[in-house]
Amino acid sequence: MVPRGQHHTVERRVLPPRRSGLERRLGERRLELISLDEERRDHADRRAALERRLAGRRHTDAGHHDKLVVLVVSEQEAAAGRVRELLGGAGPDRFVVTTAAPGASLERLARGGVDVVLLAMSLSARRGFATFTELRALAPAIPFLFLSSSDDERHGLEAVRAGAQDFLVADRVDGALLARALRHAIERHRLHTALLDLALVDDLTGLYNRRGFLTLAMRDLRLARRGDETLLVAFADLDDLKRVNDTAGHAVGDRALRDSAAVLRQTFRDSDLVARLGGDEYAVLVRHAGPESAGILAERLKRQVRDFNRRAGRPYQLSISLGFAWHKASTLSSVAGLLERADQALYRDKRRKHDES
Repeated sequence: MVPRGQHHTVERRVLPPRRSGLERRLGERRLELISLDEERRDHADRRAALERRLAGRRHTDAGHHDKLVVLVVSEQEAAAGRVRELLGGAGPDRFVVTTAAPGASLERLARGGVDVVLLAMSLSARRGFATFTELRALAPAIPFLFLSSSDDERHGLEAVRAGAQDFLVADRVDGALLARALRHAIERHRLHTALLDLALVDDLTGLYNRRGFLTLAMRDLRLARRGDETLLVAFADLDDLKRVNDTAGHAVGDRALRDSAAVLRQTFRDSDLVARLGGDEYAVLVRHAGPESAGILAERLKRQVRDFNRRAGRPYQLSISLGFAWHKASTLSSVAGLLERADQALYRDKRRKHDES
């Protein structure tokens, strides 16, 4: 949790005390109100959410078409022609080769439909490495390989350490070797992404965890700087979770956390980064935010919570407090400071609710 000032010390969360036998029986009785069918649907929702994350937040799995689409990024049309020739001989029905010059490669990759990127350019040139880092930041779920005319082991190691799947020397590659390298790179990257997502995903809700939020937020910040965007961070808190845990049991409390995650997903866009930071705290990063975004999102969340409470029939009423902070990405060094400001705004919202109750 982001450290808070001394004036919040009295509100610091602690683990709830162990419940008495009577409290446990009351909690078990409340659990009986939740049908087995609902519980099964809950587990199915959690599995589906995790599977969506394992597929990549902004990437469609490579199995969406029969042929693998290879984007060749090169300043020389001859290099792209050579790749077409090699892959055509190795498997004419398995690959589609599309090309882009370095200056147009970002736009081409942003349109989607690419399974693997082959950079047929020198890594020793500053532009070659800059193109690689920009493309990888835009599409981290896609594997990258270098095809170079240079047999410089130092450059090869530099490429792999920077995230490339392989470094191939052009005059040592035939069609079969290139086809195998591309297929293996896709599979290795898919497995690596799945393992990474498991480390970045909260198992209870299927949202990203704190590590996932901070990791992906830094990537979004880099992209937002290039577009001179304003970033908005929302800090959300599930109210009265301790009371739900104490009176109904931790299984019902876990359900309340999952319900809160579902409401937040419905409130924000698919492209927004939604995470459970830990306990009853959530964070959302919104790109392309306007001056009216915070008010619109706050009202949308109120409607979603109200609709959920009316139709869900839970033994609790969801209540979510919300705080916002925004800043121009071009002058923002990290998302952590923005998160702390949103946390402070959240506590102002909680105090307002307390004063009105």
